[in-house]
Amino acid sequence: MADQSVSIRLAGTAVLLRNSDNGIEALLLRRNAKLAFAGGAWVFPGGAIDSHELEAAASKHEAAMAATAREIKEECGLNVPTQDLVHFCNWTTPVGEKRRFATWFFVAKVGEGSGNVVIDKGEIHESQWIKPQQAINLHHSGELTMMPPTYLSLSLLRHYETAELACSALAVRKPYDVAPRLCRLQNKIVCLYPGDAGYSAINSALPGPRHRAVFTSRGLVYDHSGDDVGLMPMDQP
Repeated sequence: MADQSVSIRLAGTAVLLRNSDNGIEALLLRRNAKLAFAGGAWVFPGGAIDSHELEAAASKHEAAMAATAREIKEECGLNVPTQDLVHFCNWTTPVGEKRRFATWFFVAKVGEGSGNVVIDKGEIHESQWIKPQQAINLHHSGELTMMPPTYLSLSLLRHYETAELACSALAVRKPYDVAPRLCRLQNKIVCLYPGDAGYSAINSALPGPRHRAVFTSRGLVYDHSGDDVGLMPMDQP
């Protein structure tokens, strides 16, 4: 039986966007491969909410915004005002993981100074501005490791032509909340999401609607299919 005793830390992360001659680009940071959580993965800047941020804020949402702005500055050297952060989803690490986070995801446009990314070479080893579709293609070719929240956020953002359009659209879209459940199917790891027929029983083989991400030999594959999912696909506007 999965261990549910691991405490859940509150966190915030931000998808930073900029406009380029080639279209919209997002900032990705590669975590030190030796880190216990998501080592070697390409992620968005972010991290845990400090206790003093919770104490000073009127709500957890406000504390998440403050923590996210701080983490952006610490991890990549950019200044993003909290009022520019647009909340568009929440992800909670699945039961069974050694470290669990309940994370607010924000999106924000970065203008002048977007090229002044500074990383510490400690927790973060590399950075790159990249088109969402290009990042997805590199992931499928095995060149860019991503976890489902990063993959699905980029899959959503690839539909927008500019950073302004992405931020304005997500500002009026109802944020979705995801608490994945992990299981296996034919030796593949499956992340079940609300609306999947197997979500409640944590059984990916049950017939019915599909709402899941599967780790395959060519990377993550997202499946939102069937008539009764009841939730919008996370990769579509």
